[in-house]
Amino acid sequence: MNNNWWRSKKEMDQAQKDFIGLPVEGRYLLSGPPGSGKTNLLLLRAEVMVGSGEKDILFITYTRSLADFIRSGAVNKGFVKPEQIRTFHSWAAEYVKLNLRQNLNWAEGDFDDEARAAALAQLIAANASRQSEKMYSAIFVDEAQDLSIGELEALLELSDKICVCGDDRQGIYHQDGMEIADKIGLETHALTKHFRIGQEIAKVADRLMPPQKGGASLESTCNYDPTIQNASSAVLHTCATRQEQLEEMHRIIAVQVDAFPGEALGIFCPTQEDRLEVRKYLLNTDLADRICTHGVDQGATFSGGAIIHVMTLHASKGTEFRGVHIFGAEGLRKFPLRRTTLSYTGVTRAKTALNVYKTGDTTIKMEAAFAKPTLFGLDNLFPDD
Repeated sequence: MNNNWWRSKKEMDQAQKDFIGLPVEGRYLLSGPPGSGKTNLLLLRAEVMVGSGEKDILFITYTRSLADFIRSGAVNKGFVKPEQIRTFHSWAAEYVKLNLRQNLNWAEGDFDDEARAAALAQLIAANASRQSEKMYSAIFVDEAQDLSIGELEALLELSDKICVCGDDRQGIYHQDGMEIADKIGLETHALTKHFRIGQEIAKVADRLMPPQKGGASLESTCNYDPTIQNASSAVLHTCATRQEQLEEMHRIIAVQVDAFPGEALGIFCPTQEDRLEVRKYLLNTDLADRICTHGVDQGATFSGGAIIHVMTLHASKGTEFRGVHIFGAEGLRKFPLRRTTLSYTGVTRAKTALNVYKTGDTTIKMEAAFAKPTLFGLDNLFPDD
């Protein structure tokens, strides 16, 4: 996965370089669309901080998969240690245990609002019991839209040096973390261009979730270079059965493994059960030794030898892959709120190739995102006349 992380200053535009050049003692919030390099920049700023002598940093994100993904980038230079990159939950559980001698009343992956509120109360109590005013040289938070203002306030009071990044349009947990800038006075910076997402994928994403009023579309701000990164594609596959979905996905991935040697591919599933279905099928194919299933396989990691990563759509947040496959998209119809945001998040993880598979109808938004204009009139409505 090292090709997801910048290896040269030539890969950065001036706005990205300017953000890295901001004073290390500042307090910042960075926003930007998918593919604009937010996570890359956050990790680079953390590395600059450590390189400047401020070793005791904390790097927080929300999901285990994203924490693991970021660790795969941190190993490139070795400034930030893997154990300094934590999920909010794992850090909070350890912090509460240390300061209150209590277990956190919130299980990782639990979306219950009451449990989360109780955990915040414990965290605030732990802060009141801490022995030192500031606990870290600097704190970095990725995907801030997944946390609440209260959670971020409790976390960020533990350092004077702060850097937070996120994108409200990718929030799927009903949180208000991106409002933290006004609450505690962070200097805000916004990226407007993106470089990772191919034009055809950007078109689908824009149809799925049109830009906000006055905002620019992903297609119009796309700086993806097909002459270097290959022409992009986005296809919705309608299959008669789930088995046909699996077989079609297998066929395409077998081609991509050769077309994108050494590049990671992602398979996203609406539910945990879908994830197990994909895993069972692929383990009986020629791709068996190339896959890992996050949250299931022992040692599933972005730093290992696997190039095909199977995970839930929720777990895909913040990751990126040369090719993305969304299996069982008909299952998105069963989701309550935020299913469009979840779909948008999954779609925008793809760089070059996006393939979505369905049996029956998926959501109207997803169907419309892939629809191609065609001539259609009365003759089509009344073909027997």
